[in-house]
Amino acid sequence: MKFQSITIKDIAKDLKLSVSTISRALRDSHEISRETKKLVMDYAKKMNYRPNPIALSLQTKRNKSIGIIISQISNSFCSQVINGIESVAYEKGYQISIVQTDESYKREVEAADYLSSRVDGLLISLASETKDISHFQSLDIQGMPMVFFDRVTTKIATHKTISDNYQGAYKAVEHLIKEGFTKIAFIGGSKNLDIVQERNRGYIEALKDNQIKPLHQYIKYCPLGGIHFSETEKVLKELLRLKEKPDAILSCWDKVTADCYRYFRDNSIKMPEEIALIGFSNFPLTDYVCPSLSVIQQQSEGIGIKAATQLISLLEKKRKPETFDMEILMPELIIRASSKNKETNVR
Repeated sequence: MKFQSITIKDIAKDLKLSVSTISRALRDSHEISRETKKLVMDYAKKMNYRPNPIALSLQTKRNKSIGIIISQISNSFCSQVINGIESVAYEKGYQISIVQTDESYKREVEAADYLSSRVDGLLISLASETKDISHFQSLDIQGMPMVFFDRVTTKIATHKTISDNYQGAYKAVEHLIKEGFTKIAFIGGSKNLDIVQERNRGYIEALKDNQIKPLHQYIKYCPLGGIHFSETEKVLKELLRLKEKPDAILSCWDKVTADCYRYFRDNSIKMPEEIALIGFSNFPLTDYVCPSLSVIQQQSEGIGIKAATQLISLLEKKRKPETFDMEILMPELIIRASSKNKETNVR
């Protein structure tokens, strides 16, 4: 059973005033006398009157809500981004609605369709399966304010917020080389995504700048973003079956990094003695496992804060801006035991 809340019509009937008078009084209109406003306001407070948010949104054509399309809420990076978004949204008086895609293109299309009729604007991180973004291009043409974060597209002109994926990968490989590792493998998420290509570019350039030839057999991808452990397991088995096995791995995907660590522990492969591991990761316990895990840690909450700020700036403008910003946040390289000096470990 749902209790009926008091309406403007009820107040008008009880006070023997017109509905339009009650409506104007509640909006503090200059057309209504001070005495009548006080009468209406006092009665509305006494009866615990609350404006109908749907009616308000019909009047203003806005409902102060933001939709978030993201891969997996359970992913540490994603949940931290959402924290950042929510902190800005709450401060600015916006509510958020979240739909996760589980890396599925189909679910992403459904999410865009569902949210677009219910929110004022969208914050979007593309799914691993996504190659065609026509569903977002259509919304853009219709005037839906959108901001892309982390996994972005170059095909829509709008604000974007990302990590410096190239530098994060470059510095990680440079660190491994300084520690004596030269046979470094790369494991990325889906090739469809710009962030994966940028991380791969950083990996390759760091090898070349240190006179190490990149080998195609050391470069692997997880098309579904390693959403299932079996995907990462398959890639690792392929690498470890090579005649020239890698002596280090750069994992360029949050969940893949965790699953690489799990695979090595489950199979008694010592890190870094037998193989070093460093990866993009925002898991909170990487310092407490044994061996502790070296990571490229993104400014996840910062990405959420920047992206939400960008979207709200679009929502509060009367016209679409002529130019858009690309916010790039530098990730932090945190060196721990899993990628320490090779020569020391051999001895």
